[in-house]
Amino acid sequence: MIKAILFDMDGTLFDTERLYYRCWKKVAKENGYDIPDELLNKMRGASLKEGSRHFNEYFNYEKDYFEERAKRQLYVKEEINKNGVPFKKGLVELFKFLKENGIKIALATSTIKEMAERYIEISGLSEYFDAIVTGDMIEHGKPDPDIFLLAAKNVGENIENCAVAEDSLNGIIAGRRSGAKVFFIPDLSPVSLEEKTKYVDKEFESLDDIIGYLA
Repeated sequence: MIKAILFDMDGTLFDTERLYYRCWKKVAKENGYDIPDELLNKMRGASLKEGSRHFNEYFNYEKDYFEERAKRQLYVKEEINKNGVPFKKGLVELFKFLKENGIKIALATSTIKEMAERYIEISGLSEYFDAIVTGDMIEHGKPDPDIFLLAAKNVGENIENCAVAEDSLNGIIAGRRSGAKVFFIPDLSPVSLEEKTKYVDKEFESLDDIIGYLA
């Protein structure tokens, strides 16, 4: 029986991965280099440490990940201030269903606390969350399972009674390693059939499809 769902944020709850993608491309173009989709796919859903490793290795340490990411964040902030945080399909419907049925909701995002809390506040969804765990609250980020284990602990449930909702390869690997059920809702990250077979318990087209499964 699923007693809690531990949600990734970017690409799972909020349609922000496309925004990050556009802003990374814009920063690269303005600063005279190319950032390939393959690299962005590796960085997506990963911890800051893991993301910086991929970035710095690709550019042979000639560019600083955190400096370039700060430039990206300025564009992201500008767009979110203007347009708000874009929801993924079925988000509100699913959250209402979970609350009505006593299933706890936790955020488990690689994003830092300040940014995650800002997104949640802007979204107007604060009342739904029983716990919020962010990337700067743990030592080892995704694809390690620490963030989901802490989220389960913070909602007071055994990880075996939790489901992880994720959109990225790093996320579903972390979910499988944690011992939770793994729900996969595809977004931008390419995940092969072999990888889905290995790491995913159930795939959904959108968040509201989870309602029928749980019901």
